[in-house]
Amino acid sequence: MTVLYLYLICHDNPDIKTHTYIGCTENFLKRLNQHNCLESGGPRITRRAAGSWNPVLILQYDKEFHTTSSKNIKSEWKQSSRGLTSRIKRGFEMAKKYKLPIIMPKNQIAETPLLRFLSDKWVDEKLALTDADWDYILTSAF
Repeated sequence: MTVLYLYLICHDNPDIKTHTYIGCTENFLKRLNQHNCLESGGPRITRRAAGSWNPVLILQYDKEFHTTSSKNIKSEWKQSSRGLTSRIKRGFEMAKKYKLPIIMPKNQIAETPLLRFLSDKWVDEKLALTDADWDYILTSAF
């Protein structure tokens, strides 16, 4: 079983234009360390804000169970959203559309109305969303 992680990370350095980044990897923790220049490798675009990238949303992709490629899902996520809130919302849409499990840090560094909405939806260290919550996330402007 090969699992990939499609992920959204962000930083709050106001001097740098790129505040979010969407990527895909088999080893998320290693890749996050590369974004933060704690390990060699990683994309050049994130080096300018190195040391301040934090995970926001991770979608778990299992190659055995999906017919759409992870590359296509990542591309769809990236090209259809700009900014943190838009990318979080689009990540939830992608999770629902492709039936991808969601991994999120409970205590977010970033602050947005969407993340505030999600903050009280945690039960036993898991994000517990009702159908009404999903509808609200996917249809609200935030």
